[in-house]
Amino acid sequence: MALDRDRLLGLEFPARRVDYTDRDTMLYALSLGAGLGGNLRLVHEEDQLVLPSFGQALAFDDSWMNEAGVDLAKVVHGGLDLQMEGAIAPAGSVEVRGGIVGLGDKGEGKAAIIVQETSLIQSGRRVFTSTSSLFVRGGGGFGGSIGRQSEMTALPERTADQTIEVATRADQALLFRLLGDRNPLHALPEVARMAGFDRPILHGAATFGIACLTVLQHFCQGDPARLSRFAARFSGPLYPGETLIFSFWTTPAGVVFRAGTKERGMPVLDGGRADIRA
Repeated sequence: MALDRDRLLGLEFPARRVDYTDRDTMLYALSLGAGLGGNLRLVHEEDQLVLPSFGQALAFDDSWMNEAGVDLAKVVHGGLDLQMEGAIAPAGSVEVRGGIVGLGDKGEGKAAIIVQETSLIQSGRRVFTSTSSLFVRGGGGFGGSIGRQSEMTALPERTADQTIEVATRADQALLFRLLGDRNPLHALPEVARMAGFDRPILHGAATFGIACLTVLQHFCQGDPARLSRFAARFSGPLYPGETLIFSFWTTPAGVVFRAGTKERGMPVLDGGRADIRA
């Protein structure tokens, strides 16, 4: 069923306050594999640092979908584009403001794209902005794309400058769901099979967070303040326990990247971009 674009475009969500503790920021980092290799500042309260993509966990909210006529069962995360304008405190509260800023129309009977923007305000200033692209199966045909559209970063055709392998854990989705996204697709085998998967898949936001952690460790010397923008498009599922193979290309702004599975040779992330401060 086609989306109701008059109902969606320009929709503003009620501002809300989200409180969190250092347990939440540490759990987020741990659920993505931080702490391995001896760097404890993301997972220990002494001089704690916060992984920049944690802002997406604070920004996450799907409660508006049902009232707006969007069937959550038909929604697949298409991509994320994060802007880091300041450091998120290891513990505290944020004001979350957001809404729908664009709709993409793939045609009658095809997918629609909802472009959602969410900002986090902390201590009176905006510290984080997320632009999230949501694919809605069968939601197209509402009259054409309108408003802001999702961007796609082009990758070089030459051989990657650096390749990095990152193993994931078999229980990683069960850990990550404790941060708020409890979609049964990531936990229950029968739900995953109904959706066409062999077994539960890892959250796209978790795969995205693993990519952010990988960039932080290998290109930012572990310093979250150096990462000003981080974006990627989801191009395929990752099963917990599989190994990610990242391909990185150096650019004047930082790096661009893609990632796929070592075991199946399938794409997982594409059009990745990390802007890194000197």
